[in-house]
Amino acid sequence: MNVDWTPRWYELDQCIVVGDVDLFYLSNERCFSDDFNRDAYEVRAEIKSINHIQLGEIKGIITIGLDYTIYLWDGRVLYVNAEENPGKIENEAIEINEWKFDVEIKVVERTGFTLGERVQMMNPAEKKNQHNRLVEKYKRLLGISYAEWDIKQ
Repeated sequence: MNVDWTPRWYELDQCIVVGDVDLFYLSNERCFSDDFNRDAYEVRAEIKSINHIQLGEIKGIITIGLDYTIYLWDGRVLYVNAEENPGKIENEAIEINEWKFDVEIKVVERTGFTLGERVQMMNPAEKKNQHNRLVEKYKRLLGISYAEWDIKQ
């Protein structure tokens, strides 16, 4: 299944990394949902590929912190401002015409829950543990040991 991932910025978007199998939230328009869409339906899925018309194949997009970090398969890492100048690439002179990514996912199951329901199920300690688990998983999938977004909660 192909779905669109279009950033809403301000740390509202889901991280996506090729090879990740986890819970993701989709809108009825076959798009990854942002944190405001509490009606987004939950799926357990594997991220098979991420592509962008200008950037090509993407290894992963991390949305933790004030900058989004995009890992390209060619080894480059792009730091994209997500708060003061959303969409401005900080470390390379690239101007992106459209911030829409094509993501191929393999849905393993549709859980029957919505984003709002899942959020209500988790207490603060569970949210903290989940965040820390995800940070470690993303680093492993990206093949890195350190990242600026490696913020433990």
